[in-house]
Amino acid sequence: MKLYRISPEKYLNDLRGLGASYQDGARWNRPGQPVIYFALSPATALLEMANYLPSPRLVPESYRLGIYEAPEAISLFELPEEQLPGDWAEYPYPISTQTLGGDWLDKGSELVLLVPSAAVPGGLERSAVVNPQHPECCKIKLIDSNPDLYNKRTFSGL
Repeated sequence: MKLYRISPEKYLNDLRGLGASYQDGARWNRPGQPVIYFALSPATALLEMANYLPSPRLVPESYRLGIYEAPEAISLFELPEEQLPGDWAEYPYPISTQTLGGDWLDKGSELVLLVPSAAVPGGLERSAVVNPQHPECCKIKLIDSNPDLYNKRTFSGL
């Protein structure tokens, strides 16, 4: 299974889950819960990051697209669409999704929780919420990184 995330280069191999999502909480975790958010495609990772920057020209020089590999046999749970709360894609992050993901993290049964990406309309793409405290986390390996996040034509009208 390939996974993708964008972060400063110095943190690409840091899978402790103690970044901004840990400090502030995010869509699928409560504040103080270690977590790592990955996308299942590079395009989704770029769209997710675009939620936090007004222009691709403002991407810090140190940011890289990390490309990771995890064994196909890792433990995962895909959240069924019928279990999604009606407000799952709202911003700011609703308590309903923080509770769902936070309870999943507390349970600790699987390494990966597959959820819809709020960056793609209708949740048509998936994100992977990874529990860094799960024993299988060490099986996720950074295999490559790319400094070229956006093509120079992207949002050229800005």
